Parts: sequence; C-alpha cells; structure tokens
Amino acid sequence: MELDATPRLAGVAWLAAGAGIVIDGLAVTLAWRGSPLGGPLFWLALIAPFLIFVTILLMCWPSLATRQLTIVLLGLYPAVIYRMSSPLVLGGFDEHLHERTLTDLLHGSGLFAPNPLLAVSPRYPGLELLTGVLIRLTGLPLMAGMSLAVFICRVLLVLAIYHGALAVTRSYRRASLVVIFYAASPQFYVFNSMFAYQTLALTLAIGGLVLLHRALQDDFPGVRRPLVVLATISLLACAVTHHATSWMTLAFLLGWTATAPSGKRRTIAFVTAVMAIGVINWTALAAGQLWPYMGPIFRGIADQFLSAFGRIHLFKDSAGSTDPVWERGVTVIYAVLVTCAAVSSAWRVLRRSLRNRQRTVALIGLLSGAYPITLAAHFESTTAAFGDRASTLMALPVALCCSLVVRNPIDALRLRMNRARPYLLALVGVAALAYLGGVVMGSGPSWSLLPGKYLVSADSRTQDAETLAAVQWAAAHLPAGSRVVADRVPANLLASQARMWPVVHPADGVVPATIYFSKTWDTKLDTIITRLDIQYIYVDQRLATSLPHYGYYISPGETAKPTRISAVALAKFRDAPGLTAVYHHGPVTIYDTAGLGVRMTTRTGFAGTRPLGFSPPLEVVAGAVVGLLLVLPRRRWARLAHALRYAGAEGYGMAIIALAILVGAVLFQTRWMPGPEFTVGALAMVVPFVIARRWADGQRIVPPLRIARAVHPLAVLGVLALIGGVLLDIRSAWAVDVTAVDHILRSVSRGRH
Repeated sequence: MELDATPRLAGVAWLAAGAGIVIDGLAVTLAWRGSPLGGPLFWLALIAPFLIFVTILLMCWPSLATRQLTIVLLGLYPAVIYRMSSPLVLGGFDEHLHERTLTDLLHGSGLFAPNPLLAVSPRYPGLELLTGVLIRLTGLPLMAGMSLAVFICRVLLVLAIYHGALAVTRSYRRASLVVIFYAASPQFYVFNSMFAYQTLALTLAIGGLVLLHRALQDDFPGVRRPLVVLATISLLACAVTHHATSWMTLAFLLGWTATAPSGKRRTIAFVTAVMAIGVINWTALAAGQLWPYMGPIFRGIADQFLSAFGRIHLFKDSAGSTDPVWERGVTVIYAVLVTCAAVSSAWRVLRRSLRNRQRTVALIGLLSGAYPITLAAHFESTTAAFGDRASTLMALPVALCCSLVVRNPIDALRLRMNRARPYLLALVGVAALAYLGGVVMGSGPSWSLLPGKYLVSADSRTQDAETLAAVQWAAAHLPAGSRVVADRVPANLLASQARMWPVVHPADGVVPATIYFSKTWDTKLDTIITRLDIQYIYVDQRLATSLPHYGYYISPGETAKPTRISAVALAKFRDAPGLTAVYHHGPVTIYDTAGLGVRMTTRTGFAGTRPLGFSPPLEVVAGAVVGLLLVLPRRRWARLAHALRYAGAEGYGMAIIALAILVGAVLFQTRWMPGPEFTVGALAMVVPFVIARRWADGQRIVPPLRIARAVHPLAVLGVLALIGGVLLDIRSAWAVDVTAVDHILRSVSRGRH
C-alpha cells in the first residue's frame, strides 16, 4: 500500500467504526422489540470492524499516525459497543457497586465512606476519584462522566501495550499483533470495559511497566530519571486503585528484578521496593474489608479443586438457560486454540531465551505457559472470579510470545504475492476467530449481550422500566440511608442511585432472604425485620417466575440447595400485619415496616450529604489563580516538557491520572473539590494569556489546521455514522429507561393523589 494512501486507510478505519456502531444501534433496537435478528446484527457489528482494523494493520502500509489511530479504534470500539447496550444506565452489577462509592464522594462523604454491598470498594478509590474530578470540573452528567473515564482508560491501555510491544519487538506489525492478540482475550470486551476499579488499575499497571522499560533503554539516557519517577507514580496509583491487579503487578516486578541484567537491576529493584511498600501498607489498611471479599473466592477455588471439578455445568446458568450450540462450539475451539498457542509459543520463547541467556524473556514465556489455568477457571462459577482477574494481566505475555514466534508479517509481504496473501489472510482469519471466541467466553450468557425482556437476577436484563421506576421513586421519596431488603439487582440499584442501605447478607444470626422464601407471615419474620432494623421491603412478584440466572435471589448461600421462590411466598406481603405499601405499580411493591415498630432514624454506616466546593464566584477566582500559576513559569514547564518528551501520550496520560487521584483525594476529603466554575475561571485566565503571548512573539493567534488537508471524506462519513449510531442506541434505550419510566412514575403519582 502506498504511503500517500494512508488518509484513505484512516478513512476506511473511521468508516468501519461508524458503520459498526450503526449496525449495533439496529441490533439494540431490534433486541428491545424481541426480534431474533438482533443477535446476528450484534455479532456482525462486533466482528466486521475488527476484521477491517486487523487488515489495515497487517496487510497494508499505513503511516505511523494512521497505524496508531487504527490501534486506538481497535481498542476503543469494543468498549463503546459494550456501553451502547445500556447507554443511559450502567448495565453491569459490579459497575453499580462502584457507582455507589462515586456518588458518596460527589455527595461530600469524603474518603472511605462505607459501601453497603462492596465494603472494599471505598478502600481502593482510584477510579472513583478520577471520575469524580472529571465530573466536578466539567459538569458532566454522572453517566457521561463514568463512560468518559472508561474510554480514557481504554485508549491509554492500548497505546501503552502498543508502544511497550514496539520497544520489545522493534517491529510495527509485531507490536500491532500484540494489541490484536490481547484484544482476543476473554476480558477485553466486557470485564475491561466496565466502570470498575480493575479497568483503571490495569491501565496504570501496564503503563507503569512500559514507562519503566522505556527508562531502561539506552535510547533515552537523558530522561531516565523522569521516566522512572513517572513509572513509580503510575504503579503507586495502581496500588490504591485495585488490590488484585497491584498484587499481580508486584509479583511480576519481583520476577523482573530477579531476572534482569545486572546493569538494570538496581533501577528495577528501586521501583519494586517502592511499589512493595505502597502495596503492603495499603493492603494492611484495607485488610478488614479485603478478607470478607476475597475469602469466599479463595475458598471456592479450594473447594473446586478438592471436588475434582465434579460440579462443573458448562454453558448453563443457574436458572437453566443454555447458550446456543454455535457459541458452545466457538468457546471450545477458542479454549483449544489459545491453549495450544500459549503453550507452544511459550515453549519456543523459552528455548530461544535460555539459549540467548535472556532470563526476563524466559519469565514472560513461563507466564504464557501458565495462562491456560485462567481459561480453565472460567468454566466453573466458583473460580471464574480468579480467572477474570488473572487473565487480564496474564493475557499480555501470551500476546507478546505469540507475536514473537509468528513469522514476521513484513517478511511475508516480501514473499511472492501468491504465497504472502494466503499467509496473511490466514493470520487475519485466526485473529478474527480468536476475537470471536474471546468475546463469547468472557461475556457470560448469551442473553446478557443485548437488552430484552425482564429476567430474574440477570443484571442489565433485570433493569427494566418497572425496576428503574421503583428505584427512581425511592430516590425521590424515601430518606437516603434507609435500610431496605430487596433482591440482588434492585438492592444494588437502590444503593447506587437512591443511596439507600440494602440489608441482604446474614447478620446477627438471621438471614434476610428468609423473608422472601417463607410461605406464611409469622413472628419469626417480625423478629428478622426488627433485629436488622429493616425499614423497607422491596417485593417483585416476578421473582417467582424462575430460578435466579446469577446464582441467588438475595445473597449467596441463601438456601442449602437452589430453591425457587413461590408465588404464594410473595403474595403473603399484601396482608402481612404491620406492613404498609408506600409504592405499587405492576409487579413491584415497596412496603414500609413502621407498623412493626422499626424506627426510621437508623442510619448505620451512612455517610450523609455535605456540600462540596465554595460559592461560584470564589471558585471562578480560585480557577483564575491556578490558571495564572500554570502559565507564568514558562521556562520551567518547557524544561519539564522537554524531559518528558519521550514519555509519549500514554505517559502524559498516566501522569495526569495519578495527579487527579492524588489531588482529588485531598480535595474530596476536605470537601474543597470545586465545580465547573473553577474550570471557567482557569480557562478565562489561560486563554487570553496564551493569545497575548503568541501575539507578542509574532506568531499566529490560531495555528493553521494542517490536519484538515489529510482528512479523507471517508473519515468524515465514518464520524457522522458513528454519531448517528450512538444516537440510535440512545434513542432505543430512551424509550425504556426514560419514557416508560416517566409514564410509570406519573401513573403512580396520580394514584397517590
């Protein structure tokens, strides 16, 4: 491909992304209407752009800028597709857990406010601090701020992987292969696209390791110290963002220190020691919340090995729903393909590295050979959590080893055309098959990929208009911090969006789930409610329609064996003495327990609401002062920019994120975190100052936009299509998440009056 054709290649990449988003919008629209065409269109929207991106990276000769653009689109596109399945409300269960921590920060609770459903979340607040700073300084809506934070993490992640692989392989196409192979890992589509703490921690960990590797290269001798400092800051930010990612990163640093050449070992050992101090101390601070969270995971892994995998139920969820036959076949093929690739590439890399005495490369080969363990963990629910967290990092050594042993694509292009083209087409086909298999394996049950009718305990599929309306009503009419018992998904929504305090786990020797399973109302249930100070009971009659799709109705271990809640058990609440229905629409009712003597003043663990920032005029003045401090020391900033010129976009991104976490922690804890007025004041100071400086230096006030000459019409068409596809997704969700919810709330309001 001619070099001057790269604007056209960039246009093709943009058009592929835009067309894919439009197709996904059609898939989501049809899925809401129950059409079976939604599924095929979804898979087409997911796979077709990936094929085009891979073809551009492997079979064409794009410029460096076009290659990086394609890398960014390849990484960002799956995260956008995932978010567009539920663009107005978070769809993942884990996402709402962290949304609660974020909303507490934005309501002035300060650091470490207790989280009723995930106690460890406030102890690792990196993602919430970053998102909180974004929302406060820009005035973005909550959902937009959370999505933007995830998209920023994804862009920095793929850029860090690409540039790190480029430093190791010294080949643009091999570095592109590393990103392609990593995108085929099971967690790339869902797990690493969620608003959850490992999404940011993974970016900080890989970014820190890449910056450290860059600091050790002889290519940048004059900037080694700034790069080491930047790498250390990124790794420390990872330590306060996610426990498992920071532990695995520290383990790799220890291995890297032990296998590094003697001339570079001292620098790596220094960074490892600092990281170890940060991880150990932060883990000690969070130990009280970590063990209740991690303990069941470790016990589940041990139980699974002791039972010799006798309880594995492949391709079936807890309610008995099974995946389509083709998805089962793709999953098995993917597991076999990736296992063979990981083991065979690890063997070849080990042999080569031991022969050349490259011990660090041998360590990477060993990690690649161990990767199939994480795949096996996905086939059993009790060990899936281990597989999810471990595979996010361990997929990177596999991708690197595979790219090192695959025949150099540049050499393939130099072969005779009749030999090179089949080889490259086969490589693209294998990558696409692996990508498809990774999405199928990592995305969970097939019903979770697209919206649709209500399902019991099924995350986004439980968040229908009836559920969302009840939660919004509770947020508007019930006191924040009120103790409520509800089934799995509504309890999560009531915590994250209504800031109520769900009581779902056994405590004081009583099990809240008993309230729902009992077929009659008796004094035993009165005792449970009064002992746990349950002020409200959320009842959805649809719980009786099936077993829970994700293992339990209320809390894990609620019954000795899977037991279906009966319609009789749910009907008993209507005539129960002491209960008053304060909300009712369709299948959902919320009962007040004041008639049982439960006091409405209980606020156990709730942090309340406190104002943030100052008055708007003061925030404008503060922003102007900070803006002035930024523009005055011109030479100092120029020296710093010169020292960090080799850090790259990902390096600057890591620095900004780490700074946002550090400064945000202080400002949120002191409740001095300003709002968008601060940003207005800073821009009002910086922009005129920069214009005046350019005028005094004889420069043009507005630099010429040379990039416009390189923009191909296909790129414009692709961007317009992308915007149209996003609007189509939002329109489909709006009809349910906004219009239908508003209709329910209006009918409830009329009924109350």
